Amino acid sequence: MKSARRFVRLVLFWIGRVEMVIAAVVLIGIVGMIVAQVLLNAGLGNPITWEQEAGAYGLVWLTFIGASIGLKQMRHVTIVSFVGKLAPRPRYVVRAAVFACMLWALYILLRELLPIMMIESRSTTIALPIDLPRSYFFSVPLMVSCILMTLTTLLFFLEAVLGVFKPDEQMDLISPVTERMG
Repeated sequence: MKSARRFVRLVLFWIGRVEMVIAAVVLIGIVGMIVAQVLLNAGLGNPITWEQEAGAYGLVWLTFIGASIGLKQMRHVTIVSFVGKLAPRPRYVVRAAVFACMLWALYILLRELLPIMMIESRSTTIALPIDLPRSYFFSVPLMVSCILMTLTTLLFFLEAVLGVFKPDEQMDLISPVTERMG
């Protein structure tokens, strides 16, 4: 059990690292496009016509990747004062209930997303140099984020149900797996 848990946590830790690199690249790309747009428009009077659309799509991807990163780091809004004062067993029950609700919500999102993707794939981008289905910029990032968040939430749910944490142990996936893991 310990080695399986350690392996899953390590895989999710590295997935989180890859997500952070992707988010950084997207953010740098957005800033680079804005700088190029300003320079080309002000300096040459010849703006990039697709910069705003590409930047908006980049922000959508950044938002959904950021949601997955935030979950791995346990940075979503929580009420720490209530749960933190509970004894370990009730704390596990509350965490398990919260993660069960999250799993249900993610399941509903994923189930409803496929028909929406079919509709969105009928239209394409407007100003980008190549025509791409709009689902690549709305439904696909949401689906990727939901799948990654489901994997993380499933791990956190199972850990809460099994009560595998020591009182001083952090539940997040910010740092790599340590040997003291219970």
